Amino acid sequence: MIRNSRIWRGIGCAAVLMATIIAVMWLAPASSKAAPPQNVAGYTVQAGAGGTVSGKITYDGKAVKPKKVTVTQDQGACGNMKEMESVEIKDGGVVNAVVWIDDITKGKAFSYPAPSIDQKGCMFMPHVLVMAPGELKVINSDQAAHNVHIFSKANRAFNQVMPPGSDPLSISLFRPDTVIVRCDVHTWMQGYVIVAKNPYYVVSGSGGSFSLADVPPGTYHLSVWQETLGTKTQEITVEAGKTASANFTLGK
Repeated sequence: MIRNSRIWRGIGCAAVLMATIIAVMWLAPASSKAAPPQNVAGYTVQAGAGGTVSGKITYDGKAVKPKKVTVTQDQGACGNMKEMESVEIKDGGVVNAVVWIDDITKGKAFSYPAPSIDQKGCMFMPHVLVMAPGELKVINSDQAAHNVHIFSKANRAFNQVMPPGSDPLSISLFRPDTVIVRCDVHTWMQGYVIVAKNPYYVVSGSGGSFSLADVPPGTYHLSVWQETLGTKTQEITVEAGKTASANFTLGK
């Protein structure tokens, strides 16, 4: 009887131990099972001390006059006239140009905001957007129907009507690319989405200024692109804890 009692006590202890182990597994923090960050092919997230690349983009060419487009439909939402600037100069510099490090293969993680484009006043806003590969949200804030038409080399084409008040669209752009967004209803509407192949892409701001932070030390090719003025590239060398200056001059 004593021997049988000891056996049953042993079985009971084992059962309690097993239940405890299962409970611990269930209650363990979800982060312990979190998947590692997803990287773009050819780029690896690798922490380390880095430097900064900053500069300005200036324009040297003939004065650029906006193209005027007379609106013939949906004037309540679009207005009567649109002025389209092929090159936008603000505070002496080129804005909405994209600057990026072309040949970097490792560094910081992607940290761009969730990408979103709105159709407002019958224009795409923002006009130029940089995003990490993933899902792009497109909104229609106008009281007019738009047609979202995606032209892409590396991603699937997309073409869909968005009536006023419709739910946002989610468009898959998982491959690095320069994507053109158009509206076939209002033909002046055109925007650009740059799907980055690394986190070192930025859109120039007022004065043509730009800055790229946490760049691993090394020598790279820094490029700039503007929809009308094309692309220019220069070589840069980055040192940890220091700022490398790089300026561009664009012109027709």
